[in-house]
Amino acid sequence: MKQSLSLATAVLSLATSVNATQIITPTAASTEVSAGSNVVFAPRYSVTAPDNGAETGLGLRVHFNANAVDFKGVTSPFAYGLQPIGEVTADTDDFDADPTTDRYVILAWVDLTAQWPGADELPLALGNVLFQVKSGFSGTTHIRTSASDTANGTALQSTPMTLTSVAAAPPAVLLRGLLQGAYNNSTGLMRDGLRASALISSAQPYASLGYSGGETTMLPLLNTTGADAPVDWVLVELRDKTTPQTRLASKAALVQADGDVMDAATGSTTLSFASVSAGAYYLALRHRNHLGVMSAAPLNLSATPTVVDFSQASTAVYGADVRITQGMVLLLPTGDVNHDNKLIADGPDNDRNTVLGTVLSNASNPGAHTNFQLHGYYPSDLNLDGKTLYVGPDNDVNTLLANILLSPQNSTSSTNYILPGSLPQ
Repeated sequence: MKQSLSLATAVLSLATSVNATQIITPTAASTEVSAGSNVVFAPRYSVTAPDNGAETGLGLRVHFNANAVDFKGVTSPFAYGLQPIGEVTADTDDFDADPTTDRYVILAWVDLTAQWPGADELPLALGNVLFQVKSGFSGTTHIRTSASDTANGTALQSTPMTLTSVAAAPPAVLLRGLLQGAYNNSTGLMRDGLRASALISSAQPYASLGYSGGETTMLPLLNTTGADAPVDWVLVELRDKTTPQTRLASKAALVQADGDVMDAATGSTTLSFASVSAGAYYLALRHRNHLGVMSAAPLNLSATPTVVDFSQASTAVYGADVRITQGMVLLLPTGDVNHDNKLIADGPDNDRNTVLGTVLSNASNPGAHTNFQLHGYYPSDLNLDGKTLYVGPDNDVNTLLANILLSPQNSTSSTNYILPGSLPQ
């Protein structure tokens, strides 16, 4: 290409005015970027008087910082006189007088008849040079140009494009799920008995599940009634797209009576995960005594909230679908008192005995009565009404037993059937 331009320069030396300037200006002089974002450097060409705008061509180095961005290619290059796009080359001679822009590629156009760029109106779009911002880049960098060749008697004037890193907005979701224990089929809402009894703690309760986050909520949110009333704390997780057992981000939140999951601090139903960047993740919803569920496949999450409604059959879940059908909605099944990701009514480690043991062993039941009503915020309160009851009306074990007996996987309706959860452990 340089040999062609040199020949063109010799031809043009008899016909080109001295002191004209070939000018390169980026379409966007500056832009804010974040890790993984795409950058388009779109140079525009013009030329100053006294030149008549007809040249032998232009050789243009596009310089960039290889620690900040990766070169991804060129699209829609101006076709007239276009030469093959150059390879990425180390700028050991610092052609652009900026040591931080340590790599360049060459774009070149040649016309030995000195008619370039032809009849196209100036300023002229020369194409799109594509880059992608590297993970870990912060600060400011530039995309610059310098001349590998210009038409004889002309100079190059160029304006750089400035890239400034900004923190990427975290991925966000709009999440909905319904808990079987609290669901009221006649209203289509969950009961807020824990809230009404002032039993919901202001701090998240999931240390027993290995979560140590510091989420808290405020009294005005806990005093909300109606469809937005808080029902209980839940745990929302983003898991690795390749190994879904791996939790990459977690957030304790409050589920409202209508199933919307809200940020415990702000009351917003948009949940953001500031500790991770946008990308593909499995999304899981867990509760302290219900079996959890997870999206069937990784979801592409970004700052624009992704809507996920686990109460709808159209939202597929990972593994066997353990959700309970109630009318037109699906519910997370209650009964996992032991936090072992399965429901057991009879046999070793069964959940029913844990409910009984909680009632009998509590100091407020000195007579160890099986029909004692234990008031408080306990995992054994499977219907989330603020009390644990082993026998009698509204007891907490009948729904557990029904979930096991009526499970489609329990073909023999055995009470000792183990209903496994679908969350990978």
